[in-house]
Amino acid sequence: MTVRVSVLGGLHVEIDGRPAELGPPRRQSVLASLLVDANNVVSADRLTDRVWNGRPPNGARQALHSYLSRLRAALQPAGERMLIERRSGGYVLRLSHNPADDVTMDLHQFRELTAQARALAVNDSARAAVLLETALGLWHGSAFGSLEGDWLDEVRAHTGEERLQAEIARNDLLLSQGRQAELLVELRSRVEANPTHERLVGQLMLALHQEGRTAHALELYEHLRRELAESMGTDPAPELRRLHLEILGSPTAPVGKLIVSQDSDIQAAQARATESRDRRTPGPDFPEAREEAASSPAVPSQLPLPPSSLSGRAREQTALDAARSAGTSPITVICGMGGTGKTSLALCWAHANLEHYPDGQLYVNLRGFDPGTAPLTPQEGLRLFLSALGVDPRVIPADLEAQTGLYRSLTAGRRILVLLDNACDVEQVRPLLPGSSSCTVLITSRNRLTGLIAAEGAHLLVLEPLTPDGAARLLADRLGKQRVSGEPEAAASLIAACGRLPLALAVVCARAVGDPQLPLATLAAELDQAGTRLDALDTGDLSTSLRAVFDTSYGALLPDAARLLGLLGLAPGHDIGLPAAAALTGLPPVRARVLLRALEDAHLLRQHIPGRYSLHDLVRLYAAERGAHSGSLEVRTAALTALTGFYVEAASAARALMDPYGTSSAVAAGHAPEPTDHARQPEDSAEAARWFEAERSCLLGTATLAGTLGLHSQAWRLCWDAHLLLRRCGHVHDLLETSETGLAAALEVQGPTAERLQGLAHRAVASALLLAGRTGPETFEHLSRALLLSERTDDLLNQAHTHQGIVMALDNADQSEAALEHAARSLDLYVRAGHQLWEANAYNTLGWCQAGLGQYEAAHASCLLSLTTCRNHGFTQGEAGALDSLGHISMRAGRPGQAASYFRQALEVQRRRCDAYEEAITLSSLAEAHHALGEQTQAEAAWQQALALYVSQHRAARAEETRARLEAALAANQTTPAA
Repeated sequence: MTVRVSVLGGLHVEIDGRPAELGPPRRQSVLASLLVDANNVVSADRLTDRVWNGRPPNGARQALHSYLSRLRAALQPAGERMLIERRSGGYVLRLSHNPADDVTMDLHQFRELTAQARALAVNDSARAAVLLETALGLWHGSAFGSLEGDWLDEVRAHTGEERLQAEIARNDLLLSQGRQAELLVELRSRVEANPTHERLVGQLMLALHQEGRTAHALELYEHLRRELAESMGTDPAPELRRLHLEILGSPTAPVGKLIVSQDSDIQAAQARATESRDRRTPGPDFPEAREEAASSPAVPSQLPLPPSSLSGRAREQTALDAARSAGTSPITVICGMGGTGKTSLALCWAHANLEHYPDGQLYVNLRGFDPGTAPLTPQEGLRLFLSALGVDPRVIPADLEAQTGLYRSLTAGRRILVLLDNACDVEQVRPLLPGSSSCTVLITSRNRLTGLIAAEGAHLLVLEPLTPDGAARLLADRLGKQRVSGEPEAAASLIAACGRLPLALAVVCARAVGDPQLPLATLAAELDQAGTRLDALDTGDLSTSLRAVFDTSYGALLPDAARLLGLLGLAPGHDIGLPAAAALTGLPPVRARVLLRALEDAHLLRQHIPGRYSLHDLVRLYAAERGAHSGSLEVRTAALTALTGFYVEAASAARALMDPYGTSSAVAAGHAPEPTDHARQPEDSAEAARWFEAERSCLLGTATLAGTLGLHSQAWRLCWDAHLLLRRCGHVHDLLETSETGLAAALEVQGPTAERLQGLAHRAVASALLLAGRTGPETFEHLSRALLLSERTDDLLNQAHTHQGIVMALDNADQSEAALEHAARSLDLYVRAGHQLWEANAYNTLGWCQAGLGQYEAAHASCLLSLTTCRNHGFTQGEAGALDSLGHISMRAGRPGQAASYFRQALEVQRRRCDAYEEAITLSSLAEAHHALGEQTQAEAAWQQALALYVSQHRAARAEETRARLEAALAANQTTPAA
């Protein structure tokens, strides 16, 4: 005979494979109380305190005897293996420890496995990891599931801490074995739930770094550092700070470099789980269900069956628990986009809380978004409820007001749960609300039902797509852990393609379950094609096909909002701002905001940061389908052309603020700059830089879109203006791609400005190649072509700019004499063009080349002249360049102290200009100056800052060079004997 006791996710007992009937929740609470203290006597007083939260009602002792008697009967087949006995002073649940009796309890197994893993961790980490994985696999939810009680909450908290510490220990072992890829999804979810848990953050940082995603690891640390500083006024712990420095200082993290948990953590958690759990805590009174007389009203039980499982929604269930016990409004609105599982969540929670509603449960599908059927009217809903409450249908009033009054009279003072499913609007719902706060109302809707929140004070629970961990758990629950773990990459691809939307994942799981031999990779490949993804998620059933679900939401929109959704599906970029949406629709911003809010209320759109709106990936695919078939081609083209025009003019205005002395894309293209709405225009260069960064994906996407629309001049203008932002922020990959797009567009331009734009485009490509560290024939070819075209068009200024680019290329190739010749040519051209500021900048270039030939005095004089002129005219680009050059000249002349002063001044100007690209280079130079002065602490700090910038900018060669200098300095510092 076997006895299996499970408490990690719900209370279950199986005897020889057959589940024991444990009865209602309160009876199960008695068994839970005995199980927590298995083989120890628990007094009757303690049992009643635990079961009734310290407030046992009259007759509690008799009820306890009844529960114990029924539990003994349920466990009788187990015999001596699991037996409840009456002892002096109370009761004891005897669980056999004899291996021959084959009795197991998952909580005991979990603790035994973690203890074994702890003992093996040093000498056999692989085996220890397997043991911890096995231990964690015993969990299927929180301890004792949905059973309620203050003492059980303490048990759950302590066992949850044990589980967390076991996860941390397991993570350490897997990280030490180079198995970080297996942890990323779960660690992300854990850190989302515990954003200031430094050990979890450290593990996720290490996992990301070992996966080659160092920039993300550094961003994670910076986010934690800011959070701790703002909320607690503290810094990260020394261990985490050391890890941060180690990540900055090494290209690849040594496997197992960070061990963030220790055996004592698990021991401490287990010790806490056995302490203080019997303290009496006042709690609410949960009286037994009232006995009903023959004359009592009907007790409806209308809830449909709950789903067989609900994965990834523990946080939301807790939120519903909190809303019920808050004692404020009895109404909760569960809203979210179609397919997020609102009804499943509501039904699961309702069934888990039946004991709180002894007077019944009312349910109605209001059909607010059912395909092919009209929404239920309030009168129809009330007739259904009144019939369920025992009113003869023949005497139900016809008038809505009379129906509402009768309904509220019948529900007054009764503890009834009312579930209003699939509501479309407030007017449909309000007559169905009971008039008594003794009733709890759950409402599910794709709309926010803001009126209920404003007038009735309803709680709002917005259901988002699942977390990555929740989505992975749903797949494992539906398909089995073995099948999912056997194809981890395919599983991750399915989750991404479904956008973590429960309905989409359920459709995929149904297909996989229907064909057990079908590889998940085959399904993933089918879903990988964005153009056919919605087809792959079509079940043929209107209630479960994604396209049909979105159809009903779309059909409920007003025409203008529906048109906007379709246009948003066609618009480029990850999100959109209000001004761009107004341009896309041709509407005033005030009207566009109203339509965006309507889409947001319908959960077809999300305002993920203030003023910026994004679509879920699957909604975007649906919106693109709608947009492609809504209205005429001419209308769609006009809307996208207007959007392109907005971005062209806005980008040009922003660039003018950031680079007032540069070549204007409008002038270069032969256009007079068009006035831009002041409300859309940044006020200064810093705000312009922030605007560029926020709009980056939209600008780059629009440049490509403009080319497909045949708007080649506009495409070139967008690429030219974006070049400045991408260079300053160090987005080198985007810079290369955008420059190529700009050149392709320029080659399509016809008319008198064509050659000029092509010359500028060739120079932009060469500049991007140089910034990426690529000095080769391709770079010189683009520069030669740019020079030829600017000479052909008699463009002196751009001839000079091109010679400056040639200087940079030759200097990188160590051809100093040739570089000096081109520097002199550029200076002469600037003088002839009459551009004093660029002439000053050319003196800086001349000085740099002179220094390369050892002519330090002449170089210093040239750069000092450049600095003076630039400062006098507020030309910060030239000022920063001259200061940096003077620093390098001072270093070459053996004056590191003077060099450090120049570099610090250059940094100050670069940071004002938001020029992160040049800032990284100057930080490296400043570090060398400090190093030459013997100021090792300052040198290491500057190198670390430079390295962080190089890594975030994906400048691999620079990062590797800086990392090597930093490691050498650290090693030298460690080996230097103390004075």
